[in-house]
Amino acid sequence: MPAALAALVLLAAVFDFRSRTVPNWLTVCGAVAGAALHVGLNGWGGLKFSLLGLGLGFLIFLPLFALRGMGGGDVKLMAAIGAMAGVSNTFVIFILTAVLGGVLAIAMLLWKGGLGRTMRNVGHILSQLGRGKAPHTGRPELDIDQSTSMKLPYAIPMALGTLLYLFGTWPRA
Repeated sequence: MPAALAALVLLAAVFDFRSRTVPNWLTVCGAVAGAALHVGLNGWGGLKFSLLGLGLGFLIFLPLFALRGMGGGDVKLMAAIGAMAGVSNTFVIFILTAVLGGVLAIAMLLWKGGLGRTMRNVGHILSQLGRGKAPHTGRPELDIDQSTSMKLPYAIPMALGTLLYLFGTWPRA
């Protein structure tokens, strides 16, 4: 299972880096493979383990997608990771991914510029959320679908977080 999960996230990172998309065929194959492998290893209990991980992976990033802060491919990739890793492992991978994603985002901002603008946008986002409004309202650069928004190919920190998790648990995973 660890090799299949590593292959999934590495392929996704390459696609996301090159084209800024994670293909549906890859996420669907990852989710199906995760469920099938867990059923093969643990019977029908493995299916429950896989589906709970898939559900958590999907739900973790769904709010960011709904607020137009993340693409749908990233949501589906995290669901596929969950299908392979299971629910408790998915949460750990998410935490590692979030930390690494934050570090990469700051590095990207320092490299390309825009840290000050980003800090002002954080204030705007919190203000809008406090009012029950979508953060991208009035600021198109906060909409992931806009060409003016700075984008981090998030499959890269997802791959790094997953690989870090796998290398830390390889004998037990």
